[in-house]
Amino acid sequence: MTVSPELNMQEVVLPSGTLKLRLEAATAPLNDLLTYAVRRNPKRGFLFVSRVLGKHIPIAPDVAARTYRTLVAALPPLHAPHFIGLAETATALGEGVFRAWLEATPGKTGTFQHTTRYHTQAPLLLRFDEPHSHAPAHLVYDPGPAARAATELVLVDDELSTGTTLQNLATAWLELHPHVSRVVLVSLTDWCPRRRELAESLGVPVDFVSLTRGEFSFAPDLTWQPAALPAVVGNGADKTALLSAQSARYGHLTDSPTLNTLGLTVHPTDRVLVLGTGEYQYPAFALAQQIAPRVASCLWNATTRSPILPGLAILHTLTFADNVSDGISNYVYNVDPGAYSRILVGYEGACLPDPALMAALGPHAQAVRLSP
Repeated sequence: MTVSPELNMQEVVLPSGTLKLRLEAATAPLNDLLTYAVRRNPKRGFLFVSRVLGKHIPIAPDVAARTYRTLVAALPPLHAPHFIGLAETATALGEGVFRAWLEATPGKTGTFQHTTRYHTQAPLLLRFDEPHSHAPAHLVYDPGPAARAATELVLVDDELSTGTTLQNLATAWLELHPHVSRVVLVSLTDWCPRRRELAESLGVPVDFVSLTRGEFSFAPDLTWQPAALPAVVGNGADKTALLSAQSARYGHLTDSPTLNTLGLTVHPTDRVLVLGTGEYQYPAFALAQQIAPRVASCLWNATTRSPILPGLAILHTLTFADNVSDGISNYVYNVDPGAYSRILVGYEGACLPDPALMAALGPHAQAVRLSP
């Protein structure tokens, strides 16, 4: 990775304070990779908004696929890895990187799962916390014997800020699996200021792989009055009956449904948006990949439980109820329904999207169950 000297220092003034960035390396200009917004979270008054993730800004599926391949090209040689993507933002990123690694290394085998916020009756392997998050508790279900025999652990998140979240997960996994000989931390942006300390704490070789690397500091504006954090933590109820039994959160890698099996037809003039819902993002990406070559345009994005204030990178916000009976608000950002002729909302199991979301998206919106 390289970064031009004129771009290695940046100052970003937000309503909530000032971000100062120092770039050490990057695969592309920083402005091509991310932009900025303000979290509706008194714990942290800023947000790096990725332009290549497909969570807060709709993107072409080819952009995401290129991101997955770029990250895979920077991975060290892996022999029997287990990949874990972090919920909710990096579930598709994690699965995309894992599948890209499989394609790039024919003959190799590995496993994948993502963390989750949802309690089910599946066997729970471990839990850990994401300290700065609005919803800190993560659950990791038992992904099965092949994953637990893995000799390398690859953790994928959209952003590494302090590194504490991935350190907590790696520590918990290594305590249960002391035969793991290497840990790889993959992110879009790596701002971690203590890579050496983190690696030494795990006691095995640790690699850091990212699209951009550097450090940042944030000076809060003392006159800023942070908005109150809305309810973002679920009710902890058993979601077994709602969620798909075949899921990446349990370590299952399922085939993506085709347009034929879904009974969908598209036309060359269609301007399509495919939305994932919450943790259920990768199948929507896979559907968008199928549709993109057949239509005038196709973008991909996802709903989220993350509250973000309007302004800066957030041009449009739709607010509606979550689709897993948690009783909390969810959001979709930067989607202007009038910009699309068709909107497909992908969901799993019995997690039908809130009718209020479908009404806001308009008569050209359709809910599509993508899970087995």
